[in-house]
Amino acid sequence: MRTDHDPTPALDHDVVVVGGGPTGLSAAIGLGRLGVRTLLVERRATTSYHPRGHVVNGRSLEIFRSWGVAEEVLAAGLPRERNRGSAFVTRLAHPEFGALVTHGHSPEFDREVAGYAPHVKSSCPQDVLEPILLRAASALPAVDVRFGTTVLGVDHVDDVDDAEGADGADGAVTVRLSADGGPESQVRARFVIAADGAASPLRDQLGVRLEGPERLGAQMGIYFHADLSRYVADRPYLLWWVYNPETTGVLITLDGRHRWTYNFAYDPATTEPASFTTERCVEIVRALVGDPDLDVDVRSARPWQMQARVATRMRVGNVFLAGDDAHPLPPTGGQGMNTGVGDVHNLAWKIAAVLRGRAGRHLLDTYEEERRPVARFNVDQSLANAERMARAGLGGMLENDLDFVARIETLDDAELGPVRAAIAEQREHFEYYGQVFGISYESPGIRPDGTEPVPSPVGRYLPVGRPGARAPHLWLDPDRTRSLQDLFGAGFVLLTTAAGKRRWTAPEEVDVVAVGAEARHAGVEDDFRAVYGIGADGAVLVRPDGHIAWRASAFDPTIDLSDVLDHLLLRQPDLMEATA
Repeated sequence: MRTDHDPTPALDHDVVVVGGGPTGLSAAIGLGRLGVRTLLVERRATTSYHPRGHVVNGRSLEIFRSWGVAEEVLAAGLPRERNRGSAFVTRLAHPEFGALVTHGHSPEFDREVAGYAPHVKSSCPQDVLEPILLRAASALPAVDVRFGTTVLGVDHVDDVDDAEGADGADGAVTVRLSADGGPESQVRARFVIAADGAASPLRDQLGVRLEGPERLGAQMGIYFHADLSRYVADRPYLLWWVYNPETTGVLITLDGRHRWTYNFAYDPATTEPASFTTERCVEIVRALVGDPDLDVDVRSARPWQMQARVATRMRVGNVFLAGDDAHPLPPTGGQGMNTGVGDVHNLAWKIAAVLRGRAGRHLLDTYEEERRPVARFNVDQSLANAERMARAGLGGMLENDLDFVARIETLDDAELGPVRAAIAEQREHFEYYGQVFGISYESPGIRPDGTEPVPSPVGRYLPVGRPGARAPHLWLDPDRTRSLQDLFGAGFVLLTTAAGKRRWTAPEEVDVVAVGAEARHAGVEDDFRAVYGIGADGAVLVRPDGHIAWRASAFDPTIDLSDVLDHLLLRQPDLMEATA
């Protein structure tokens, strides 16, 4: 998409993003790369100090790759060879009584997974990830980043000067700000993206409710430094589920040696968060490790509330909800941050298209239509993971089987047999490639082709070229440096064959790519036709967010791609009225 629009002078910005976490920073990058004038405001003075989320799934890595930051994220994260899955122990110093290996347990499955995407998964703690995203956002000329700035409220205005703006989007929002506790100031923008977290004041002001269980339990997260390398050198697990009479929770390695977080449940009815002093946290860490003399440097202790809720709405006028603002979900499955990144990746190109008058304004309605079902599924699956663990007596961060925890260090192999069987049933909690890559949208922004959906199971991805699906990945060179995914991000792309490129005529705003001509090794075009479900001269039209919008199995001279694009962008008057 070109960025040569003439912004409305009455507006200070095209978009104000509220929140400087991974979702907000991703929104700023996605918008800024399309030339959308974006102001990001964050009430904190700096990026996160406490490393909360850490899982970066393969779809987020694809998005980061399109922004040029994936390699930096991978380099800053836990090395893949140190990220083999989860161990279940009584104490870190003791042998594991069970394990789930999610990388390296089956060469055949590992080869299959490697074909799903350029990168399938990483662990990069939030305190490391946020500065990477902040640098990328701040480097964009269209983006203005202001930390230490609080949003006091928003005043939604139906129209700019009582008329539709010249850029094709109705209305504007006045955002009231305070920098460093100073006097109130105001900025006007066409749109606002609320990404200010699960306790969002902005969501409350808009009157949007969250549906689902609000309190699944209270948790405490301890971030600490300690050299635990002697306990994990030969056991390269990412997660350590700890069960003993003194403490039960989940230990997460951040760098494989010195940096760790430990999360566990506590009862707020009997225990105040303030009671977790540095001294108490040190004792808890020593108990989970099984080393009473361990040198522990506690960096922070942070209470948090596990939730599994979805907003009743993800859009109120010209304000959009994204990330935890729209769907706070349990960490069991690592989908929280990733779902937020997916939200704004879906939204950014649509906002840019509407601002430039290249899409009907009702294209923005498809944001909620497409993303809310994804949020609902991810919340439900994360909750199911947590409940499945709890039913097996392996609650970890939920309610634990106190009798099991009290006796676990005395159980023999025979008594541990049912526990090990229960651990084996938790694989979808940690291995969820179908959930990540099998996302498919249905909305007026997708044109069905009459074929039936082919849903992926949670643990395994089934690549399909059906409209709505994420466009499947294929390597374009033998060195595996260039992916089909690398063609997406700026505008619509028509993928076809050499024969198809000679036959299809696309509008100027669509980039037509003959896949075989882009490849540097034989067989790619055949693989492309097979995976995408088209014939020798068929074609698929891929949106800027990498989802397939339209497919033709063979060339059809009666199809006008300009008309197809008009429908997909909801810029035909009849379709715009139908969605009003």
